[in-house]
Amino acid sequence: MKEINNTTIYNETLIRNFLNIYYKDKTKKIRFILNILIITIILYFFTNKSKTIIDYITYIFALFGILELNTSMIPRINFYRLKRKKNSILNDEIKYIFKKRNFTIITEKEEYVDYDLLYKVVETDSYYYLYISRYRSFIVDKTTMNNDDIKELTERFKKEVSTYIYNENV
Repeated sequence: MKEINNTTIYNETLIRNFLNIYYKDKTKKIRFILNILIITIILYFFTNKSKTIIDYITYIFALFGILELNTSMIPRINFYRLKRKKNSILNDEIKYIFKKRNFTIITEKEEYVDYDLLYKVVETDSYYYLYISRYRSFIVDKTTMNNDDIKELTERFKKEVSTYIYNENV
């Protein structure tokens, strides 16, 4: 494998897209269970003939729960929280050097990561999301790469990383 270089600037679009994927992927099972519970609460509200103030309050909270769980409200809130931080990653430039057995991440320091030690890779049409662990990840912008490099890198991830996911919905 030849060396593949990439520079990714963490702009607003890139981070928003990542937060949407991260949230939906991380909370998939929990969201399903909570949606069932919330629907049960709503059905109870409409089938119960004698409603108390607690029933109305519970119903209102259930509606907010449906909105929060099934829209991009939480990723949006997290984005604005990230944007206000003093040491925000917004507009940071990260350089990647992909080699045969590992890749280098260059920020203020250099970090080497073997492909087989990656927790997970999620690929979209425009990005690779490289999960170093469940809670730490990096974003690689594919729009600045040529097609041959993308194909080679995708094959490397599929071969070396235990969990590789292509997400076409983004």
